[in-house]
Amino acid sequence: MEGRIKRLEREWDHPANPGPDPETVAHWASLWTALGIEESQAMAWALEFLEYCQATGQDRSFVILMKWARGGEDDDEPMGDDRQLPD
Repeated sequence: MEGRIKRLEREWDHPANPGPDPETVAHWASLWTALGIEESQAMAWALEFLEYCQATGQDRSFVILMKWARGGEDDDEPMGDDRQLPD
């Protein structure tokens, strides 16, 4: 995990890829700190999520956060109840 954090920090500091601003990272990290996750871990996850959004061109939203948490998988099932009633 520490290696991933260091990689993200290096990417953050790279001038060609400025990355998300610190206020945005802190805002998204607050989702995890509110659940009792250690702040450094929450900041690393927030930064990784925001970089995922930037790399994939997706808007930052809770729906995209859930997709990212599942490893970027798309849902195969439509929203809502699609069960069939018996004949």
